[in-house]
Amino acid sequence: MLEFDFFNPVRLSFGAGRFDGLGEQAAEHGSHALLVTGRSSARKSGLLDRASKLMQDNGMKVTVFDRVEPNPTDASVDEGGELARAEGCDVVVAVGGGSTMDAAKGIAVAATHDGPVAEYLKPKDRLEPTDATLPLVCATTTSGTSSELTPFAVITVQAAKQKSAIRSDYAYPKVAIVDPELTLTCPPYVTGSTGIDVLCHSVEGYLSTSATPLTDHCAEKAMELVGEALPGAYADGSSLQHRYDLSLANVFAGYVLSNAGVTVLHALEHPISAHYPDVAHGAGLAVLMVGYAERLWEREPCKFARLAELLGRNVASLTEAEAAQQAAGAIKDLLAIVGLDIGLGELGVERDKLPTIADDTLEYMFGALGKTPGGLDRDELIELLEASF
Repeated sequence: MLEFDFFNPVRLSFGAGRFDGLGEQAAEHGSHALLVTGRSSARKSGLLDRASKLMQDNGMKVTVFDRVEPNPTDASVDEGGELARAEGCDVVVAVGGGSTMDAAKGIAVAATHDGPVAEYLKPKDRLEPTDATLPLVCATTTSGTSSELTPFAVITVQAAKQKSAIRSDYAYPKVAIVDPELTLTCPPYVTGSTGIDVLCHSVEGYLSTSATPLTDHCAEKAMELVGEALPGAYADGSSLQHRYDLSLANVFAGYVLSNAGVTVLHALEHPISAHYPDVAHGAGLAVLMVGYAERLWEREPCKFARLAELLGRNVASLTEAEAAQQAAGAIKDLLAIVGLDIGLGELGVERDKLPTIADDTLEYMFGALGKTPGGLDRDELIELLEASF
């Protein structure tokens, strides 16, 4: 009988309209917030002003840091940490997607610890965050990266061209606000790419060597919800029901990610977008998924068969092996619906960069790679990349 641990200390506030509680939630953890957002969308949508007012109405002072880029860098995190120190902020509030929340987590560390944040992202001999890390409240605007529920802060170290992660229990947010209404303005491309990220967190955690019965249950529910809701949300972003279902899928996937981790898809994608920072994380994952299913189904046929079923394939009359082989096609069909049935070349990745990407995966993404059932060596990584080109 399997023994396992499960841990997630984040207070979840889920549902339409829950963003209205941001000020009250943040005020429980500090009196002066560093409000972290991206460079333009939160300001243009009015969400930045709304968040500021909600906190000010609860007696809080607010300092804004709105310089987070997609695939946030150590430079912007260090800048945010310095601002938080200079202004005397005692809580960090993130309003945005995965990049914003990851940067906010890094800022919460950088604001109270010595050394540049890059020292907390090194493959070996890294510094570790302590309980001095500022408390964090996250309100996600995408469905999404699940960063609001995990202990990971994914940040690109520019000098090394390494997209690594802080992994610490101190990086868990105190509060996660998941309000489907905030995702209604996501454009189709963002909806598609972030939805595929949710699917990957679920699939990879499902297949991870650290999977448990509890994470498997969450992963199956998340995969089912993505398969049912993502096409509708992509076609009609104003559908609150579809947005609700994707937000719920993102929550289930967050519990999977925080406890079972990810595998080779994320292990390869991080180096890809480290070298090509304009590549959206979900798109970088999407190009690898079909090749992943084609090559790994024999290692976990029962789970790949279940994945095919959850994504809508009728496998009742098939053998387990036949059903497992349907997973790649089911994934490909979903990717086509959301415009992500593409290859690495279409993302601007150069073929001669593939060995470097494989080497980087082995150098600093070995933790995720090691959770892949059966493992993959350098030649197998390059083979998967070539098949995804």
